[in-house]
Amino acid sequence: MALHEKKSTRVIFFYHGSGTFSYGVAQVFLHVLNGLDKSRFEPILVITGSLDEPIANLDSNVRVVELHKRSLKGVFFSFVSCLKECRPEIVISAMEHPNVLAVLAKFVSRLDFKLIITSHNVLTSRLNEMWSKRQARVVRFLIPLMYPRANFFLCVSDAVRKDFLAYIKTPVRNAVIYNPVFPECLLSRAPVAKEKGLLVVSSRLTTHKNVSEAVRALSHLDESYRLIVLGDGSERVKLERLVVDLGLESRVDLLGFVKDPFAYYSKAETLVHPSRWEGFGNILIEAMACGCQIVANSQAGAPSEVLCNGEYGFLYEGGNAESLANNVLKARSEPKDRQSLINYASEFTDVRVARQYERLFDSLLMDT
Repeated sequence: MALHEKKSTRVIFFYHGSGTFSYGVAQVFLHVLNGLDKSRFEPILVITGSLDEPIANLDSNVRVVELHKRSLKGVFFSFVSCLKECRPEIVISAMEHPNVLAVLAKFVSRLDFKLIITSHNVLTSRLNEMWSKRQARVVRFLIPLMYPRANFFLCVSDAVRKDFLAYIKTPVRNAVIYNPVFPECLLSRAPVAKEKGLLVVSSRLTTHKNVSEAVRALSHLDESYRLIVLGDGSERVKLERLVVDLGLESRVDLLGFVKDPFAYYSKAETLVHPSRWEGFGNILIEAMACGCQIVANSQAGAPSEVLCNGEYGFLYEGGNAESLANNVLKARSEPKDRQSLINYASEFTDVRVARQYERLFDSLLMDT
């Protein structure tokens, strides 16, 4: 190496999961990994489990390490070994369990790296709806104990940040960086004519995603409207039953998981987002980039923030299917300017958001 050549900064992205690398936090990591300047940073993706197949669309310059572990104990000791082998300058982890493991691993490894822990969802909602009472008690105990030991706490929205800080008693350095949602190349897609009356929901079919509210809203709209649902999950059978009960079989299509949701956003007139809570809401930006009108639950936390309190979409009263339907009608009669939506969405590309991560990395490395 030439004397004047600067060594690149090694950054580990610590992801808890296995199987496919295609949802939520995985997609955020994917876009940041792809967007980072590889002449300055050497990114390594460490996955706790095993992948079913290579990660689609991942930059070939990103090294992937699979720990092939399932138990938290196995993950922990394998991760400590990985840290000692890779010797990173920065480690970034996501969600509660990996964040706690990363804090412990830094202590046990005795390595001097900067640790960034991140949160991608509203903790209070997860505690109330996704975990048992025992699990919730453990999380409530660990977060104020462990999170302040990290060098930085990063959140994907101000709604997430404010909620989490209520649980952390000790001051911790923190900031918000919105999610990277799609690659810059998507903006060069040729525009597609919108199909009047076509509504789309893109979501896992789980209780808190509240897709049934969109189906009920359709029953308040005339027959020129139809609904396409992209995604699958535990609530599918209940949704199929609801569609039949409301007599909407000819107007609702449950398509399951699709590889290219952008093809549907491009054709849809409006994206409906009825989720009860969201840490960010990537789908809002994805659809906006395709010129979709947006109708979202006003009580879901981050979606109101992402839509700038209605500047870039329509907010309805959560739990009220008729309010949702009325806002779908308003989206047609008083639509947001399509080019303004696309311009706003362009702020969330992989490269633009990766530059924000790079500035955070640089500032932490300058700390003594």
